[in-house]
Amino acid sequence: MWKYLIVMTYMLTSAVCYSKTYTYTQSFTGSEYGSYQLDVLRAALEITADKYDKGTITPHPFPMSQSRQIATLMAGQADIMWSISTEKLEKTLLPVRFPLIQGLGGYRIFVINQAKQGNFPADQTLDNIKRMACVQGRDWPDSKILEAHRFNVHTAIWSDWYTSMYRSVEEGMVDYFPRNVVEAQRDLNYHLNEQLTIEKNHLLVYPSYEYYFVSPHSPELQTRLYEGIKILLQNGELAKLFNRYPAHRKAREIINDPQRVVHQLTSSVLSYTWSNANWEAAPDAFLQEFNTRNDLSP
Repeated sequence: MWKYLIVMTYMLTSAVCYSKTYTYTQSFTGSEYGSYQLDVLRAALEITADKYDKGTITPHPFPMSQSRQIATLMAGQADIMWSISTEKLEKTLLPVRFPLIQGLGGYRIFVINQAKQGNFPADQTLDNIKRMACVQGRDWPDSKILEAHRFNVHTAIWSDWYTSMYRSVEEGMVDYFPRNVVEAQRDLNYHLNEQLTIEKNHLLVYPSYEYYFVSPHSPELQTRLYEGIKILLQNGELAKLFNRYPAHRKAREIINDPQRVVHQLTSSVLSYTWSNANWEAAPDAFLQEFNTRNDLSP
């Protein structure tokens, strides 16, 4: 009997020791937000389970602004978030330098009130676009990038699904809302406002990469994600996950539209660019750059 209890106690203790739950932060609740990022996170944990542990994830109970997410990770109250990278953020948290959405975060289309399409003809100059009022999140890296290029940026505090920002576009308080090509259509589908639409002629482009960021209290997770993502990239599963999302395919259509006028900008928040951020198009070249940029062995 005692031997049986000892064995059972050991088995239960082992199960506890070899199962780790990581807490992620989020801006919003609901299945529409972050589903791709969570799919990749789960897949990376699963494919490395034999080396590490089972690995599960759970959301932080409260949605929060980006700045609050950073503070929460710094305090060790959560383990991971995803965000557009900046020099400052890479020094504050532990970055997993892998461009999750292939650099598409830096391709910005305009959400406008459909009555204002006439303000954005194809021959509209970038200088005139800069003079118009646009809106961005107060703690977004994009706000700093646009301000550095002398755009007329109005910032808004974080709100559920950016309600205040879209309302400002709807009510004419601003002229446009630069939004990345992946998120714009998703947001419009969520808000279902017939007055809001995607502007047809212009596209802002600047270096912008969405990474996972890990709490300094969970360094093993950074290492594990590097390993897991690399395996998923090499076995083709990562590309399958990416292409499972219609918004990603739609984003490619938008940025390849020859009718759009492309306005190239530089980044004021990040000093480097990826030569092969589209890891699906050139996986071997990307993998070499990935190893180099992260000081990983081939």
